[in-house]
Amino acid sequence: MSNIKNKTINVAILQLKAWPFSKHEENKEHIFQFIEKASTLKPDLIVLPECVYPCYFLSPRIIPDYKALGILCDNFLTEIKNYAKKYGTFLALCLPEYIPDKNLLYNSAVLIDDKGEEIGRTRKSFLWHFDSKWFKPDSYYPVFDTRIGKIGMFICADGRQPEIARSLSLQGAEVLLDFTNLVTTGLEKRNWTNPQVDYIIPTRALENRIWIVLANKVGFEENSIQCCGKSAFFSPDGEAVKMASSDHEEILFKEIDLSLSNQKNINNAIDVFKDRRPELYDYITLPTNNLPEKDIFLKPSDAKIKNPFAAVIQIKGQSSSLEKDDDFSTILSRIEYYFHTLAEQDVDILSFSQINNLSIQNNTIILDLLKELTKNTSRLCSFVLKENEGSANYKTIYLVQSGKVIGRYSKTHIKFPERDNITPGKDGFPVYKTQFGNIGLLLDYEGFFPEIARILTLKGADIIIWAGQFGLDEHIKICQTRSAENKIFTICLNSIEQNGNGHSVIVSPSGQIIAGCLENQEIASATSISICMSRDKVIVPNTNAILNRLPESYYRLTSL
Repeated sequence: MSNIKNKTINVAILQLKAWPFSKHEENKEHIFQFIEKASTLKPDLIVLPECVYPCYFLSPRIIPDYKALGILCDNFLTEIKNYAKKYGTFLALCLPEYIPDKNLLYNSAVLIDDKGEEIGRTRKSFLWHFDSKWFKPDSYYPVFDTRIGKIGMFICADGRQPEIARSLSLQGAEVLLDFTNLVTTGLEKRNWTNPQVDYIIPTRALENRIWIVLANKVGFEENSIQCCGKSAFFSPDGEAVKMASSDHEEILFKEIDLSLSNQKNINNAIDVFKDRRPELYDYITLPTNNLPEKDIFLKPSDAKIKNPFAAVIQIKGQSSSLEKDDDFSTILSRIEYYFHTLAEQDVDILSFSQINNLSIQNNTIILDLLKELTKNTSRLCSFVLKENEGSANYKTIYLVQSGKVIGRYSKTHIKFPERDNITPGKDGFPVYKTQFGNIGLLLDYEGFFPEIARILTLKGADIIIWAGQFGLDEHIKICQTRSAENKIFTICLNSIEQNGNGHSVIVSPSGQIIAGCLENQEIASATSISICMSRDKVIVPNTNAILNRLPESYYRLTSL
């Protein structure tokens, strides 16, 4: 059993095949057989997939009587409790929950202790595709303080909403259980996958520094719903430390150290909880109809906006000290070179990576150069500089277009090494309207805080330009997740100096990398951006990334 002193627990994930409702009796016996097999490993906790019984596709055409379905599920739950008691293990599973007096059907996760008693349950909040035709959403995110640890639970598409995992983590959860029916497509089963296992859930684990245990199904339901498997343990570092196949049933078993979930530091640069700025996050809890930019989400089309051709530019200085006139002249010449070269390639948005050791005294010269270059054109450039105001020093990203500074943002979330010489910005999170769409800005580790990109999206951003300095490629999965969860474009510039390793990317609203730069090389890469893709927040039919949020339930994110 669990070692309470070291906070380690043994967890078994049951990756089971998908069954149609017509074979629910066979499915039930199959589940019990797998629980018996898993029990031989002496787990503290067994985790089963979403709607593991009787099935996931609950069409009224197939199941006309949800009252009878409710009785079926209640009876199954009673039997499952007996198995938990028999084998002395905690069991977590997901199945339909029918409320007779309200005639409501929920997609519910249930946690059972090793004595066969129900500890509690949670219900799916962010409904996916066709399941919204029979399930109702709920907005209660409890954390259960148990003998084996503090456990939070969420269900499948809930993982696409950063506020849900964040709410659970802020309550002190040490492990999050994710019950899924991750759908997929493809020509070969062994290559099946899903954005949630590829980058979204790894990002949830990293941005909250918490273990996430994901239990998925494999195979087909109703000959049309394909599940990709890949059940996994994601560590607080955002890594899949153990992952199942994509094409067959199996039991995935691992000992996990829950104490790692209490270490919230990333790269000795930020603390993902202590360095949050909840006093700045009010936008997250505003009802959608109260958002000033709500019309963008309700009426997404705008034919007047020009779709830009955008480039990420990895640029570097020539020495460790750019105070020298010859070094600085070289930087200016490189900026000019990339501007003219990319202008001839019809690039509209030119985003430059950060350059180290630029002095505050050189800011005016660089800004004047960018103004001169963009004058009499519609081209837009972003560039990171330091600036001072009295005794305060800021790190600021500028937008320069048509000979003018049209936008600026001084970062508000300061990493540990900078705190003696950088002052947090005080202008909130502005979004700038341009002829190429609305642009929001991020700097360094601010991309690791999901609240900021969400706020920029709620303020109408179509594109987020994020300039950072990362050495381990952690920015790539985060970029993909920020784009997919908000359905926006992300232009991510990663420095190739000091701690940066390049791999700058542009990511589409579907989470796909559509442009990328090589590692540690001065280079530019460009691609087309279709703003209408950012304005349309529908992920799949009946699932809207913004309109289906439940913002009033995210109050924990703004609690001081």
